[in-house]
Amino acid sequence: MKFKYYTTLWREFLKLNILKWMEYRADFFIGIFAMFISNLTSIVFFWALFQNVVQINGWTFWQLVFLSGLAVLVVGIWHAFLVGLAPWRMERYIRTGSFDRLLIQPVNPFVCLLISNIDDDGFGDLIAGFLILYLGATMSGIVFNLVNLLLMGLFITGAILIFFSITIIVSSLSFWVTRSGAIGEIIWSLMKFTDLPLEVYSPFITFILTFIVPLGFINYYPAEFFLGKGISQFSYLTPIIGIISFIIAYKFWKLGLKNYTSTGS
Repeated sequence: MKFKYYTTLWREFLKLNILKWMEYRADFFIGIFAMFISNLTSIVFFWALFQNVVQINGWTFWQLVFLSGLAVLVVGIWHAFLVGLAPWRMERYIRTGSFDRLLIQPVNPFVCLLISNIDDDGFGDLIAGFLILYLGATMSGIVFNLVNLLLMGLFITGAILIFFSITIIVSSLSFWVTRSGAIGEIIWSLMKFTDLPLEVYSPFITFILTFIVPLGFINYYPAEFFLGKGISQFSYLTPIIGIISFIIAYKFWKLGLKNYTSTGS
């Protein structure tokens, strides 16, 4: 029953979001276009870099494009559909007292924040992610057969759960410190490391991005699998780590909610 209720509620929120987008159509299309173009800058960077080099640690231009496409697509899905629990949003909800109103609603506040926010700018990330991923995969010789498509879907699902879980943990810190946006900036800074293969970094950085903040499983290890590089078996851990990460993140959220005291705003 709850699933049906939340599904109906999500449809209603979607209708409201669509009405808002149609009211401000110029902003809707400009936002999508801006995010689409901003994601293409990484490809321009790689192109400029490869004017002087042939490979980077055995990775070709199109292989790096494929690596980047995975990350852009994952972040795009999060940005479009899961951004309701973003650190900067949670910070604003708690600081302004808006979160208190959610607590008296007949719905789980976690789910309510999640389904009530759909960011149209994220569609620009999504479109760019699909395009970059497709071009990188095609030009790298990856065959889109049924097995690869299923594995791609499995790895991307796990990657989304990983990234979503990390943002939930950072957002949950707002229950204690009120302002967690600055910590969220650290996560975005760490995401910059996923633009390049992990082997170009020191073993310490690789360890951090594999076992502490598992951002390497968002794109690096799945890319290794499809490109036949390195320890490609690590990619199979992506959905498992995604599920474990989400369980930990949700428990951390519930702990923060239990210890939440209103700011009085």
